[in-house]
Amino acid sequence: MRRRKPGVWDRARLRRAALAYLSRYAAPSAHVRRLLRRRLERGAVRGAEIRAGEEDIDAVLADLVRMGLIDDRAWAEAQARALRRRGASARGLAARLSSKGAPREEIERLLAREDDAAELEAARALARRRRFGPWRDPPARAERRQKDLAAMARAGFRLDVARQVIDAEAPPEADQ
Repeated sequence: MRRRKPGVWDRARLRRAALAYLSRYAAPSAHVRRLLRRRLERGAVRGAEIRAGEEDIDAVLADLVRMGLIDDRAWAEAQARALRRRGASARGLAARLSSKGAPREEIERLLAREDDAAELEAARALARRRRFGPWRDPPARAERRQKDLAAMARAGFRLDVARQVIDAEAPPEADQ
């Protein structure tokens, strides 16, 4: 099988690569920036002619933001909602968004809107999904209490929140 020639990496090819990625996945601008840098590095290793640089990546990102294809705020809000539904703590949420490249201001804004009720609901969602506390079979519940609390702590929940969820007599009515 013959290999194709590596080609030329210029601003147009960077734009096509970013559009191809964004057509499949929503992503913050920092993530797309890392993606485009990796593409340039990989192209250079494979012998491609590199005519693009950091200023071209900045220009492509600016165009995509202007067109509305990259919206860090909307992406962070959508990710936060999805992570909370799955049972992510405020700490876990901040760590995940930060690792994906969400701007610190967006993370702080999202966490400022959160309250104790949201943290409690997320803890219940995690406990329900992992079958902790009141969602566990009654015979094994007492002997697994410490392990359940430890798992909730590793997920980033405060001890008082974890105890409230794990020590509940029965699951909330909506969860049964």
